[in-house]
Parts: sequence; C-alpha cells; structure tokens
Amino acid sequence: MPATEMVVMVAIVTALVLGFISIVRLLAMWIAHRTILRAVERNPDSAPSLLAQLAAPKGDAGDERLSIILVAVGVAMVVGSVIINDPAWMHYAVAAASFPLIVGTALWLRQFITERARRRGSGQ
Repeated sequence: MPATEMVVMVAIVTALVLGFISIVRLLAMWIAHRTILRAVERNPDSAPSLLAQLAAPKGDAGDERLSIILVAVGVAMVVGSVIINDPAWMHYAVAAASFPLIVGTALWLRQFITERARRRGSGQ
C-alpha cells in the first residue's frame, strides 16, 4: 500500500472515530438535559439547588489521569525503541516520546502543586 493511500485511510478512520465520539457525547448530553427537565417539571422548587449542584466545579481528576497516560505512553515509546535496538529509529522514537513525557510531567507537576496549595489553604 503506498504511503498516500495509507495516510488517506488513517484520516478516514480518524474522522469516523471522532464523529462517533461526538455523536455519543451528543446523546449523553441529550439524555442529561431530558433528565434535568423532567426533574424540574416534577418539582420546580428544587430547580435552584439542582442548577447550583450542576454548576459546581468537579475538580481536575481528568488532568491527573491524562498525565499518567501521557507519561506511560512516553515511557513505552522509549522502552520499545530500546527493545527494537535499531539505532536509526531509536533517535526518532526517543524524540517522539519527548512530547508526551514533557506534557505529562507538566500536568502531573501542576496537579501536585494545586493539591499542595489546596492542603495548605485548608490548614492540613
């Protein structure tokens, strides 16, 4: 398969996957809105507390998980290039692994600093 056809196939598959993810998110949001609408219709007095609960910040749990995944991907790329032991490709693999390692480490450090500031603010 020529490289051009492979790039086109990867682009098509990526577009299909991203479209599917967007449709699933749209359905999830539609279900959540319908559920909130039914709850407010049944008990209109609970609407302010329900909206306040929905508007409350949920935290940065996604950043911590993303940082761990990025660091793991970077380490896996470096280890894979060492196992393959091809000097010509090892340089490219280590260079490609530097991005997820740097971004993952930065997110991890940010999470650590915000957690430490939160603990100091609460007096722990």
